[in-house]
Amino acid sequence: MPIFSSRLPNGVRRLFRLPRSRARMLREIDEEVDAHLAMRVADLRAAGLGEAEARAEAIRRFGDAEEFRAHAARRVTRKARWESAIDWLAEWRQDVRFAGRQFRKSPAFVALAVLTLALGIGANTAIFTVVHRLLLAPLPYPDGNRIVMLAMRSDAGATSPPRRDAVLAWRDRARSLESIAAVNVRAILVQQLGEQDTIPAYITSNFLDLLGVAPAIGRGFTTSEEHTNAGVAMITYGLWQRQYGGSPGVLGSTLRVDGTPYTIVGVTPRDMSIPMTMPARANLHEAMPSIWLPASLDSIRSGEVFARLRPGVSAEAASREMQSILAGLPAPARQGGGFFGAHGAAGAPPRARALRAQDFVDPREVRALDVLFVAVGALLLIACANVANLLMSRAWTRRREFAVRVALGAGRGRLARLVLTESLLLSLVAGALGVLLAWQLLRLIIALRPPALADLAGVHIEPAVLFWTAGISIVTGILFGSTPALFAGGGAVGDILRNESRAGSADRGIRRIRSAFIVAEIALSLVLLVGAGLLVRSFVALEQTPLGFDPHGLVAADVLLPPPVHRLSFDARVALERQIVARVGAMPGVSEAGIGTLPGEGYRIFGTSLESDVDATGNSHSASDFTITFLTPNYFRLTGMTLLAGRLPDSTRWQAPIGPIPGGAPAPATEIVVNRTLARQLWGDESAVGRRAHSSHPGGVDSYVVVGVVQDVRLPGRLTQPAVYETPAPAELPIIARTSTASRDVAAAMRAAIAGYGGPPVVAQTVTLGDDYLRDALAPTRFAMALLATFALVALLLSAVGLYSAIAYSVSQRTREIGIRVALGAESRAIVRLVVGDGVRLALAGLVIGAVAAIATTRALTSLLYDVSPNDPFTFAAIAVLVAAIALLASYLPARRALRIDPTEALRAE
Repeated sequence: MPIFSSRLPNGVRRLFRLPRSRARMLREIDEEVDAHLAMRVADLRAAGLGEAEARAEAIRRFGDAEEFRAHAARRVTRKARWESAIDWLAEWRQDVRFAGRQFRKSPAFVALAVLTLALGIGANTAIFTVVHRLLLAPLPYPDGNRIVMLAMRSDAGATSPPRRDAVLAWRDRARSLESIAAVNVRAILVQQLGEQDTIPAYITSNFLDLLGVAPAIGRGFTTSEEHTNAGVAMITYGLWQRQYGGSPGVLGSTLRVDGTPYTIVGVTPRDMSIPMTMPARANLHEAMPSIWLPASLDSIRSGEVFARLRPGVSAEAASREMQSILAGLPAPARQGGGFFGAHGAAGAPPRARALRAQDFVDPREVRALDVLFVAVGALLLIACANVANLLMSRAWTRRREFAVRVALGAGRGRLARLVLTESLLLSLVAGALGVLLAWQLLRLIIALRPPALADLAGVHIEPAVLFWTAGISIVTGILFGSTPALFAGGGAVGDILRNESRAGSADRGIRRIRSAFIVAEIALSLVLLVGAGLLVRSFVALEQTPLGFDPHGLVAADVLLPPPVHRLSFDARVALERQIVARVGAMPGVSEAGIGTLPGEGYRIFGTSLESDVDATGNSHSASDFTITFLTPNYFRLTGMTLLAGRLPDSTRWQAPIGPIPGGAPAPATEIVVNRTLARQLWGDESAVGRRAHSSHPGGVDSYVVVGVVQDVRLPGRLTQPAVYETPAPAELPIIARTSTASRDVAAAMRAAIAGYGGPPVVAQTVTLGDDYLRDALAPTRFAMALLATFALVALLLSAVGLYSAIAYSVSQRTREIGIRVALGAESRAIVRLVVGDGVRLALAGLVIGAVAAIATTRALTSLLYDVSPNDPFTFAAIAVLVAAIALLASYLPARRALRIDPTEALRAE
């Protein structure tokens, strides 16, 4: 019989319940061994041996029986597992086919469930794509997670390039760093290419190797070319395509940079760029270099320094080793080497850091992404609750089917697996549709992204994101399918089969669970809507905030002066700058032009401390984090800023450099204007006009005298920074103009005017409109508001649909009860009150729970809010009324359906 049963097909064995368990097979092996030994003993006894001798000889000839049994047990175990897996796969294949037949019978149910889940999964996939790109994914280079930027960073978050001595010490002594390379973008005129914005970058010969890329054609630089005037250059892939048509003949051709000929030896890869660029001004968008020239690590000044970590070394460990090396260097080498030199001794000393790309993401954007990630998680939970409700209703209608299966011998676990298989199929189909929805949502996110998230321009759904989508699809299927699976096959089989012909009321346990799902949906929707409402109110408040200047009609250009201009005398350079400003001021539609950045966009002073003079109590105060704007005296009038006290800086300061007086006398104090915030930090409520301040650095002490106080610039979403305004302008020439119609045409005309002013060629790197500047300031709040509002409205829609379906199903289950009530004379108002009352009770419970949850969670939005409290009562009340109204409507529609129930038909059907 065992041999016969082992040859039967799996289906026949299951039909006759022939067990093939591991214990049975081991028992059969023991019986076979014992039978074999008994036969051998009998043969030996027939040959004349005694009982004991015959058994001993039989065992000797057979061998170690226990070792054979252990070997057979291992074989049996492997075979049992294999057969169990085959049986499980066969049963799962049957469940999948059965689920497909069930879905074909209920296309409306499948469509609703798949669409509901796809909304939640698609939103999760889109936001996770953004989070993965900005906060999780390495740089898009081989082993990009090992590429870091070496910099000095203060406790306040100010970042500046390291000093040359520090970089060389790290190169020679840091064991956590595999290699170090540097790059520096400079404003140098490029002739014969016809592109004004073609800006070269100086790089070390190992820069491409550090990124792990190779030239598209040609070669890179050699080490020997770093230390000699080799006259070689590389060009970018884009410039190669634009100017040379992608011809391989570009190798060996010559271009002139700053009057010097260079031979093109290679073309960089298509997607190569300078990662984690760190401009001197917070809002200065560096133009991408098109030409690369060789330089040594020792000769690059104030550039970006990159390193590749050794395998297994974290950025934190590298930072600790760099700081320990830095501690042994002289004091000047331990300071940052930013645009304005070293950190002052009075400020908090910066620390060496190995920074990843994620460390440069705006904290407000990180907070917005965190909030959105939680929001889409709540949206997915609402979708799961909705589909779980649908499956609970469907499971109730299939009670007779489940009862028949149980009666035929199916266990409850087998039924639960059947229901889970159906839910997993729904979630996987929804996941595939969710990827398509995520692709569309990503296009919306890219359109709304703030400038700080400029890297999202080329974001796409990567394999890691697809794995995430598959994972949440499976987890989602288990999540919303687990509750219906627990109730599958529940109840007494006989009662179900006897009572199936009559429409009874739903099981109380199921009704309570479905009600709990609805309450949870409403609560989560309220939380999302309150968050969106707070952001909407904050956005409105931001748009109405007094800025302290008039951005409409402003146009600003960042003009980079090439080395020939730097070699001019001070008077000649000032004359050149005046000539450029005059040409911009003479443009049609321009009422006035001057030197200065857009208000609030001044150069950040990284850690240098500005100290006040000693007050009446013998104390002085300092400000270690402020901005500085170099300007012409007409700047405040041009930008619409209000001078609160004092006067403008002396215009003669733009005409002569400030330097030491012959004979060793100290240099005269520089006249400055400060904003109200800085004046209060240094002198409190006292008048700042006429007061003195100074800043210390390794090169000496700079003295200042305050001649005026100007109104603060309050940019939306940014903290008001202490600010200093002074003349003359630095090497970079920021030009600002007031126009009657600031448009793209004006920006193009300004570029042309600057390029053709008649003197040594200069480069207008970026041109920014004031309206665009304000829009970018509002972008982070707008970004979070738009997406959170979209998710909240989808959540509200899903909750309303869930509440409607729950009440409608309850009405269908209570058809006989309602028919009897109507037959006994119940009025329409009583029926409506009966049906609507159920929905109102669920809505009220959801509102109470949601309000408590919203109070606890909206604090996470604090950094994104402006002039609005996280617990704003008006927003809470308005959203609660909105949700209650939607819930009332969703309950009233099934009530109207209940009024149309014919009592005669209801009783006849019963």
